Amino acid sequence: MTPRSLRLRLLAGAALWIALALFVAGIGIAYMFIASVERDQQRDLAATFNRVVALIDPAASPPALSQPLTDPRYETPFSGLYWQLEDITTGEAGRSRSLWDFAIGSAALPAAAGATQFATLSGPSGQSLSVLVRDIRLTEEAGNRALRVTIAEDRATLDATIARFGWELAAALLLLAAALIAAAWLQVHLGLSQLQKLRAGIEAIRRGQSDRLEGDFPAEVLPLTAEVNELLQSQQATIDFARARAADLAHGLKTPLAVLATTADALRTRSDPETAALVEQLASEMADRVDYQLRLSRLRMRTRAHMLSARLDEALRRTVAVLRKTHDGERLNWVAELGQPLAVDIDDHDLIELVGVLLENAAKWAQSAVHLRSRRDGGMAEVSISDDGPGLTEAQIANLGMRGRKLDESKKGSGLGVSIALEIVALNNGTLDFGRSERGGLLITLRLPLAAR
Repeated sequence: MTPRSLRLRLLAGAALWIALALFVAGIGIAYMFIASVERDQQRDLAATFNRVVALIDPAASPPALSQPLTDPRYETPFSGLYWQLEDITTGEAGRSRSLWDFAIGSAALPAAAGATQFATLSGPSGQSLSVLVRDIRLTEEAGNRALRVTIAEDRATLDATIARFGWELAAALLLLAAALIAAAWLQVHLGLSQLQKLRAGIEAIRRGQSDRLEGDFPAEVLPLTAEVNELLQSQQATIDFARARAADLAHGLKTPLAVLATTADALRTRSDPETAALVEQLASEMADRVDYQLRLSRLRMRTRAHMLSARLDEALRRTVAVLRKTHDGERLNWVAELGQPLAVDIDDHDLIELVGVLLENAAKWAQSAVHLRSRRDGGMAEVSISDDGPGLTEAQIANLGMRGRKLDESKKGSGLGVSIALEIVALNNGTLDFGRSERGGLLITLRLPLAAR
């Protein structure tokens, strides 16, 4: 797929939005999960706080519990569960055996005036602790006592749970992204598959197999197909109109030209041969040019993308068979060395016109024989036509095909035949080269692209 591909753009857009949506969703889910597990931990810390407060010995100095907590981890050094009591007035502190001689730095937290605070502080052995801190006031016979109670739990288990959930969430989101992108690709593929019909229809027009788009197209494409068909119809109508007007003009000139020829005969009978010859020459040249334009108007106009197909060997055989019966052709020996059958990218009628012009020219100038040979050269078909006539000089070869330039005034015609051949070759992406043959005459090398399979 190219960067300008509609399929690629749709898939890229879908993939971008899927990735963005899943990224935002992943952040949201991760945030909610972290908030949930942290709330659970805070509830556990609050429950432990209530048990610790209930077991505080009001008269103990430093502050202590009247009895150990039931969870043995509070008695195991650096187990990850800790409690600490600080006398706000005297600074004395009591702590669980699990803290050993380490003091949690909860004193640095701002006074909360009886409110519960949650924070993350450093613990023993570099642990990261989730801490609940609250100031309480105890009433006893000797007076009131203010204590700061700290309950702490190692975050290692919590962080490991969060990390594991993050990786699992990322894997799940990646699988979901792959599934959604695959679904988007399938949707785009199915949605654009209908355009393949449109492409096939245009390909049929390009190959000359159809002259309009036919098929059951989706409603979204129907306006386009209607416009294309209307454009094709309008183009064909314009070409037909131009050909018809050219034919009408040419046929309209036939009668005046015939009258000029009759006038030339009348002048000759009146002993004015010079004027008769001039009028006759002008009438002949005008008739040749009218015929030239008529033949050009019959050529099939096409673009480089328009594909056609015509049998080259068949056109050569048919043309040689016709020329054998003409005045110039019946006296000649025709030698045809045709290779494998080849189909060339040109209209049938244009190929017949092209081959006819070239072989007719060879027959006109040949002394005794015309040789033609066809072969395949890569993606091109090559036809060489040579005769044993007088041949041409380099300067004469350079003038071949120039309208109105005759190389020999003794021969009939206007010299427009080669011009027609060059027009046909240029219209069909071929080449036409001239040179001297081994037999002394003219060598014509025609190359045409092969037709698509």
